[in-house]
Amino acid sequence: MRSIHVFVFLGIAVLLCFVSQAYTAEISWEAEKFIEKKGDSLKVYKAGFKAKGNPDENVKDFVISQASGGSFVGQDNGVAADGSWLKYEFSVPVGGDWYLWGKVIAPSVADNSVHWGIDIADGDAKNADDDNCNIWDFFEAESLRVHYTTNWMWFRISSRSGNPFPGKELDQYAWKEGKLPTPLNLSSGKHTLHLIDREDGTFIDAFYASTDWSDMPMPTAVEAEGKLASTWAKLKQQQ
Repeated sequence: MRSIHVFVFLGIAVLLCFVSQAYTAEISWEAEKFIEKKGDSLKVYKAGFKAKGNPDENVKDFVISQASGGSFVGQDNGVAADGSWLKYEFSVPVGGDWYLWGKVIAPSVADNSVHWGIDIADGDAKNADDDNCNIWDFFEAESLRVHYTTNWMWFRISSRSGNPFPGKELDQYAWKEGKLPTPLNLSSGKHTLHLIDREDGTFIDAFYASTDWSDMPMPTAVEAEGKLASTWAKLKQQQ
C-alpha cells in the first residue's frame, strides 16, 4: 500500500506542476482611468470626437466613433506638448514576465509616439528619452509606415533607444525570426505607469498585459461593441 500512496502523490505533484505551467494571468484597464494628472496637453476625449488631421502627412480630419468605456486619452493635433503626464496604478497577481500592449490611434509618422515609464517618481516623468523614460513608437520604422490608419490598433510596448527598456519596436514582433518579445519584469503587487506627451495626433484607449507572450489582446473588458481593434501582430502574420 505504501508504494500505491507514493504513486498517487507523484501523480498529484505532476498534475499541479502542469496546471501551474499552463496558468496565464492577464489584466487590462482603461486609458481614462488614471489616478493622477499633470499638465494640459493630454486630455480625455469621448467617443464621437472629431480629431484634427495632419495636412502635411495627408491625414484628413476624422471621427473616433468608438472607444472602450466610451472615452480615451490623447493629444489632438495642434495641442502643444507641455510635459503633461497621466499616472496609472495597476496590480499584477503574480511576479515575473509581463507583456504589455496599448490600444492606439497613430495615423502618420508625425502623430505616432508617446513617452512612458514604469515605477518611476513623478519628478522623473518627463517628455524625454532618458534613463527613466522611453519613447513608445507606433509604426515608426520605415518598413511599417504603410500600415498607418485612423482606426484603433494594439501595439506591444517598446523603446526607441533600448534604454531603460531594452525592447525596441521591431524586436517586439520578431518571433518569426526566432526572437521572443521583451517583457516587463514585475514583482507581484502594485505598480505605476506614467504616460507622457510627445507627439500630437496620438490617442490611447486601453492597456492590456499578460504573462503569456503569445496572447493577443482582445479582452472584452477593454473592447467597445462592434468592430474589434486590429493588432500589429496580425498584420505581421498576414505578411
